[in-house]
Amino acid sequence: MAQLPWEVVESMPVTFSKARTVAEKCAYELSQVLENSAVKTRISSLLGAFIESMQECEANPVIKQNIKHVSCVSLVKARGVVQIHPSFMGNALKGVYSYLSNLLMQYNEELDGIWLSCGRVRQLDQVGYLTDGDNYGIMSLRVSMRILLFTPKAGNMCAKVTKAGQKRASLLIYGIFGVAARSEEEGNPSTPEIKEGDMVDVDVNDVKVLQKSKWIILSTTMERVKLLS
Repeated sequence: MAQLPWEVVESMPVTFSKARTVAEKCAYELSQVLENSAVKTRISSLLGAFIESMQECEANPVIKQNIKHVSCVSLVKARGVVQIHPSFMGNALKGVYSYLSNLLMQYNEELDGIWLSCGRVRQLDQVGYLTDGDNYGIMSLRVSMRILLFTPKAGNMCAKVTKAGQKRASLLIYGIFGVAARSEEEGNPSTPEIKEGDMVDVDVNDVKVLQKSKWIILSTTMERVKLLS
């Protein structure tokens, strides 16, 4: 099926608690309607990691006191078209989520971000329509929905240290997005002393979007990593 354009109708910042709640609801809804598959397993795993990260951020006293919203994550009302296979005509909602599962946890060019979750799906047309020349009976349906969107850009974000050394470290932003951090110069006194499991504030200074895999690569320097304690 073709992936049709989406547009942002409304966007607002989101707290760690709200982001967790929205992701939990999405994970539950997907578990109810999607058949067991590699796609379902991957999305469930990534949503679970995101939810766990939001819980850790909520529990961190420094984050709780100083950081209100999840940096680079927004709660978005989006509008677009889903395509439903004829086999789902008896359960249209299942067909909608089956289609959306192919968009989740991927970079979306129209939305300029990675689609983390979906929910509150609303049908905008009373009936769907068939595309001219389509011999497979695919029905298109205009919908609006609420999504969590991660917009990759340079700036400060909360992360967890997964591997730490003297000159480099591996970090994980929101339980999903890996960051490679390297020291600018050997023996720099401003390089933080961090260890595996630490929560840190990382100032990402390089973002690359991989169009083929629809994912991102983030990197920074060790000097831009600050321990949250």
